[in-house]
Amino acid sequence: MIIFKKLYFQATNLSWLVLTACTAVLIIFSTICLPLIEPETFTSYLDALWFTMTTMLTVGYGDLFPATGAGRIFTILFLYVIGIGLFASFIGKAVDSLTLYRRQKERGDLMFEGKKHIVIIDWSHKAENAMKEILERDSKVEIVVIDTIEKAKQVNERIHFIRGRATDSDVLRKANAQHAKAVLIFSDDKIEDQILADGKSLMIACAVERISPGVHTTVEIEREEHILNFSHIKVDNFILSNATIAKLAVDSIF
Repeated sequence: MIIFKKLYFQATNLSWLVLTACTAVLIIFSTICLPLIEPETFTSYLDALWFTMTTMLTVGYGDLFPATGAGRIFTILFLYVIGIGLFASFIGKAVDSLTLYRRQKERGDLMFEGKKHIVIIDWSHKAENAMKEILERDSKVEIVVIDTIEKAKQVNERIHFIRGRATDSDVLRKANAQHAKAVLIFSDDKIEDQILADGKSLMIACAVERISPGVHTTVEIEREEHILNFSHIKVDNFILSNATIAKLAVDSIF
C-alpha cells in the first residue's frame, strides 16, 4: 500500500506533458502486446484497444477478457495497477488545469490574444450596459474589461477580464489593446471630483494612444470644457455624461 501511495503521489507531481505521454505510451504498449500474448482472445489491435480503454476507464464491459494466465497477469500489472492509477492522475490533472484556467481568467491574470475586440475601461454599471448592447449588436465581437477589482463580475467565451490599471502600458498590452477594434473609456463613478475623474480619463487616453495610436477611442467626460485638455492626443469621440442623460430625457418628452 505504501508503494502504491508513493507511485500515486509521484504520478500526480508529473508535468502535464509527461503524464500525457506516459498515458499514451501505456495505451499503445497494451494495444500491441495483448494480441501477441493472447491472440485467440484479442484477434485485432482494435479489440485490444477497446479492452485497454474500457479497463482503464471503467471496470470493463465483459465482452472481452483474458483467458490465459499470461494475459491476466499482464492485465493486472499494467492495466489495473499502473493503468487505472495513471489514467486517474491524467484525468485529475486535466480537471485541475481547467479549474486553474477558470480561476486565472476570473482573476484577470491571463493575457488576451484575440484581435478586433473592444476594450472597456472600468467595470461599472455603465460598462455592463454597454457590454450588453455590444453583444446584442455583434454576435462575434469579444470584449476585454480592464479594472483593478480582484475578481471579474462575469466571464465567458466573449467577455474577458484583465486586472490592473489602464494607465499601465503592460496592462494595456496584456489586453492586446494595440490590436483592438475600439477602446471605450468610461468616467470613474467612484471619483466625486469631476476634475479628477476627467484627469484619470485623460491619463488612460494618453496611455492608449501611446501604444495604439490607430485604435478608435471613445472617452466619457464629466465637463465639456475639459475636451481642450485632450487636444494633444487623438480621441475619436467624446461623450458628455450629464449632456447625454439630459438629451435622452428631452427625447423621451418629444
